[in-house]
Amino acid sequence: MAITRDVVVHVAKLACLELSDAEITKMTSDLDSILGHVEELAKLDTSQVAPTTHLAVEQLGFNADAAKPTLSTAQALAEAPRTHSNGFAVPAFVEET
Repeated sequence: MAITRDVVVHVAKLACLELSDAEITKMTSDLDSILGHVEELAKLDTSQVAPTTHLAVEQLGFNADAAKPTLSTAQALAEAPRTHSNGFAVPAFVEET
């Protein structure tokens, strides 16, 4: 399946993205290339490969818990476009007054 310019424009519209003509052209090329690689992988014979049910991680890089300085509420909200009750105002969840 080839990715067309129309598909990229349609998906960008659904995602509320504003892309320039150059970005649309690059995105079309990049996504088409990715799908080409996926099609190549789909051609591989994996009949002898057991399905993966989980990944065993031998050792995770956990950091020790340590208290660190954080932003005050005023600092965190200083650049917010809208606030409500000492928090970020999100139109879908906060009634407009």
